[in-house]
Amino acid sequence: MDESNKYTIIIILVLVLAALVPAVASFLMVKRHPKTYGVINHTIILYPYYYMIYIAVFLIVMANGSHLSVEAQEMSLAIIILVTPVTIGTLIADFIINAHHYVGPEKLARLNMIIKLVHIPAYITHFVLGLLGSVASVWGIGIILWAIIVDLVTIAISGTHALTCVIGISKHKVVKKSVLIAAAILSYIYCVDVVVSIVFYIMVRKGSKTLTEQE
Repeated sequence: MDESNKYTIIIILVLVLAALVPAVASFLMVKRHPKTYGVINHTIILYPYYYMIYIAVFLIVMANGSHLSVEAQEMSLAIIILVTPVTIGTLIADFIINAHHYVGPEKLARLNMIIKLVHIPAYITHFVLGLLGSVASVWGIGIILWAIIVDLVTIAISGTHALTCVIGISKHKVVKKSVLIAAAILSYIYCVDVVVSIVFYIMVRKGSKTLTEQE
């Protein structure tokens, strides 16, 4: 096996472990302490902002006429790249946790809404960067592609998290099945997903209250 293949295997193993370790750790934590569900999802909540912070620091350093060493650039880039598999690991944990219904429906719907709302400034920032990139030089193409890719990955991640919440809420029967299906599908559509998350939370909260009163 040549050196390039060895490095490829090592990189793949690191990325897989970066996903599996938080997945297992998050599942065990919530299984033992359900109230920590919101804590384990911080990577999903902050996902688009990790990249924004990286770009902001890089631009500030460049604006001051300084330069990051090659080692510093490689290390910071590696950390940023690892954010995605770690976040995917969190989603895996969410699927398992909500399939076992460890968390209440209202808490799931509320966290889903919070994630969608918190991501709004990131989408706006990426849109502005895309506009700036359209009038920039050849580097503008890179900026536009970066903004599009991060946006697509972010909506995929937040949409998938919404799907796990729907799975967790389904057993409690606080809303109709048609509402659950609509919420799961529409959570992957830009702008619509935010409105849906708010309406869905209100419906779940109302359904939970009604169910409690009946009991």
